[in-house]
Amino acid sequence: MRRSRLAAPVRPPSLRAPSARARVAAALLAAAACALASTPAAARAAASPPGVVGEGGFDGQEMRVEARLLVDAERVAPGDALRVGVLFDLDPGWHIYWRSPGDAGLPTELDWRAPGLDVGPTKWVTPRAFSESDGLITTYGYEGRVLLHSDARVAPDAAGALHIDVTATFLVCEIACVPGEISLARDVEVGAGRTPADARTLALFDAAAADAPRPLAALGLEAQALLSQSAIRPRDAFEAAVAIGCQGRAGCTPPESAAEELGWGFIPDLVEGVELRATGVRAHPFSRGDLLVELEGLAGAAAPEGPQQLGGVAALRDPSTGRAIAVELALPFPRAEAGAAVAAIGTPWRDAAASDAAATGVAPARVPLGLAILYALLGGLVLNLMPCVLPVLAIKVFAVTELAHRHHREVLAHGAAYAAGVVGSMVALALAVIALRAGGETIGWGFQFQEPVFVASISVVLVAFALNLFGVFEIFAPTGALADVGTHGTATRRSFFEGLLAVVLATPCSAPFLGTAVGFAFAASPLVIVAIFASIGIGLALPFVLVTLVPTWARFLPRPGAWMVTLRSALGFAVLAPVVWLVSIVGRLAGVDAVVALLALLVAVAFVAWAFGRLQAAGRALPARALAIAGVLAAVVALPRMPFDAAPAAASPADAASAHGAEAWSRDALDRALASGRPVFVYFTADWCITCKVNEAGTLESGAVRDAVAELGVAVLEGDWTHRSTAIAEELARFGKAGVPMYLVYDPRKPQAPVLLPELLTPGLVVDALRAAAPPRA
Repeated sequence: MRRSRLAAPVRPPSLRAPSARARVAAALLAAAACALASTPAAARAAASPPGVVGEGGFDGQEMRVEARLLVDAERVAPGDALRVGVLFDLDPGWHIYWRSPGDAGLPTELDWRAPGLDVGPTKWVTPRAFSESDGLITTYGYEGRVLLHSDARVAPDAAGALHIDVTATFLVCEIACVPGEISLARDVEVGAGRTPADARTLALFDAAAADAPRPLAALGLEAQALLSQSAIRPRDAFEAAVAIGCQGRAGCTPPESAAEELGWGFIPDLVEGVELRATGVRAHPFSRGDLLVELEGLAGAAAPEGPQQLGGVAALRDPSTGRAIAVELALPFPRAEAGAAVAAIGTPWRDAAASDAAATGVAPARVPLGLAILYALLGGLVLNLMPCVLPVLAIKVFAVTELAHRHHREVLAHGAAYAAGVVGSMVALALAVIALRAGGETIGWGFQFQEPVFVASISVVLVAFALNLFGVFEIFAPTGALADVGTHGTATRRSFFEGLLAVVLATPCSAPFLGTAVGFAFAASPLVIVAIFASIGIGLALPFVLVTLVPTWARFLPRPGAWMVTLRSALGFAVLAPVVWLVSIVGRLAGVDAVVALLALLVAVAFVAWAFGRLQAAGRALPARALAIAGVLAAVVALPRMPFDAAPAAASPADAASAHGAEAWSRDALDRALASGRPVFVYFTADWCITCKVNEAGTLESGAVRDAVAELGVAVLEGDWTHRSTAIAEELARFGKAGVPMYLVYDPRKPQAPVLLPELLTPGLVVDALRAAAPPRA
C-alpha cells in the first residue's frame, strides 16, 4: 500500500540562519506548495529486500526518492518487542534532514498510526554535515540510504494482525529543495511465537542502531550546562556552554579529530521558541582533558508552557573502536517568565583573560597530572611553615623530644600513626569535596570554614586539647598516669589525633604550589581529587616522618625530664591562641549571639574536662569514661542547635571598605574601575584565611604599598569569601584557583590580561606590579 505526493521545487533559503518564525513560514509555504503541486506519481520499479512490505516514492524533474516500511519480524506474539522503521533511498546529490537541520531545512518526521502497537521515539542515525552557498550555510542530514527507526511493543491483548501505518514528511534538497510526503502501510501477523524478518532486514536495523548517537553515560562521561544568567526569559539574549567531563579519557581527546571525521563538532537540538547555535568546540580552558561546547542563544517573545532541555549531540571518539561517534546530551535549561528577576552569571569560558591565563600557565588545568601531584606534595611541605600549622608543629617538636630516647621501632610507629592521621583526614576531606560537588555545591579550599558549626566544633576540640596539654586530663591514658608525662601521654593514637588536628588547622591556609595543585584537583575527576589531596597530606606529614626514620638525631636532644611538663603547658597556650581567631570567625559568620553561645559551650567543655581529669586522677575509670561519653554526646547535640543560622547582614558595596580603602569586588565594580583608566588591584580574602591576614598585615598595610596606591591612583577591590559566594568561587576558578588568597593587578590598557601574584606577598612585589600596570603620566 503506498500513497505519495510530489511538491514543486523550492530554492534554498537565504544565506543567514533562519529564525523560528522563518522556519514556521517555510513549513507553511512548503505545505501549500505540496497541496498545489500534488500529482499522482508512478512508483519506482525497484526490488524490495525479502520481507520488506510497503514502499513508496515519487519521481520529479529534479529529484527522486524512495521509502520503504521495515519491520524486524514477520510474526509477533502479544507483548513482544519489535523494531519498525522507514528506509530512505535517495538519488546521488540529494539529502534529507536530521531532527535539528542546522542553518536551513526542515526536520524529517515519522508519524506512526498502529492500533495495538506502542511505538517509541525515532532513533536517529548519526548525521553528516552539508556545506552550501560557499560555506555560509551548514545543514545536517543524510544522503544515499538511511534507516530511521523506533522501538515498539505489541499490546498484551493484540490478536489477528497489526495494521502499521506511517507517514514520512521531509524536505529533500540538492540545489533546489522539494518538500515531500510518503505514506506507507503493512500488516504483521499476531499469534503464538515469533518469526523474525530475514537476515538482510535485521542487518539494516542493527547497522542503524550501531550508528545512532550514544548516551553520554555509556562512555562513563558527564556534562554540565553553563549559562550567562540563572534563567532565560522571553526575548533574552544569552551565552551558554556545555562542559563535557572527559577527564582525559580517549573518547574526548583530541576534540578536533572526531569533528573532522564527522564534519561537525556539536549540533544543538531545536528548543521551542529559542534560537540556539554552537559557536565552537574546544578544550576546556580550566579543566585539562575536558571539552567545552560554546553556544549563543536568543529567546523568543513567548514563554514555554513546560520545562525545556538544552540538548544536542557532540562529536567524540569511541575509545574501544577509535572511530568518531555522536554522543547525546540532555541538560536542564531553566526558563523564567517575562520580567522575572534573574541573576547574571559570569562567563569565564568566553573571556579572553581565561585564554591568556591558560596560555601563560596560570591556569593549572594545563599542568600535567604528574606535575600537579608534585605541586601538591611541595605545597603540603610548605604548609608546615604556615602560621596556621605552627601550633601543631610546636606539639610535634615536643613529641620529638619526648620520643628521642625510645626504641626506634616505637618511634617509627608514632611517625606512621601521625602520617595516617594526616593522609586519612585529607582523603576524608577529598571525599567530602566529591560528595558536595556531586550535589551541585560550589566549593573551594577551606570551604568548611564557611560553616559556623564546623568552626565551633574545631574550637571545642582545640580547647579540650589545650586542657590536655595543661595536664587537666590525659588523652588515651590509663587512670593515674597524669604525672607520667612521656610514658602514657605519647600513645600512637594520640599521634593519629595530632595528624587530624594538623589537617584541620592547615586547610584555611594557602601556600606556594598548593593553589595550583588544589585548583587542578577541583576541576578534575573524583580519582584525581583524592590523589591530589593525599599528596598534600603526604607532604604535610613528611617532615615528622623523616625525623622518625633517622635514629641518629636522638643524641642531639636532651633527655626527658621535669622540664617537659613546663614546655607541655606552654604549648597549651599555642593551641589556645587559634581559638580566639575561630571565635571571631563565628562572629563574622553568625553574629554576636552565636559568639555568646559558643563561649558558654567552651566553658561547659572546660568544666567537663576538669571533672573528667579529677575522676581520672582518682582512679575511677568507669565514671570518667561515662562522663567523657556524655560530654561528647551533649556537644554533638548542642552544636547544631546553637544560633548559627542568624547570620549578620552582609555589608553593602557602598559600606564595604578595609583599612586600605578597598571597595567590595564585583564584576561591575571592576568594569567601572577599568573604564576610569586607573590600574586596579584586586585581592580575594577571608577572615578564616590566616595566609590572607598575614599578607594584609605585613604587605597590603605597609607604608610602601599604601604610598604606591595613593601615588598611582590605584583602585583597590576586595573580594571577601568569608561567607559563601558563587561569584567569587567562579572568579577564583576562572584563574585556576580553588581558594583564597588570590591577588590580581589589572592594567587598564590590557584589561583582559591581569597579572596573577603569588600567594605570599612582599611589599616590593606588589609595588613593582602596580607601577608596571600604571599608564605613563603626561
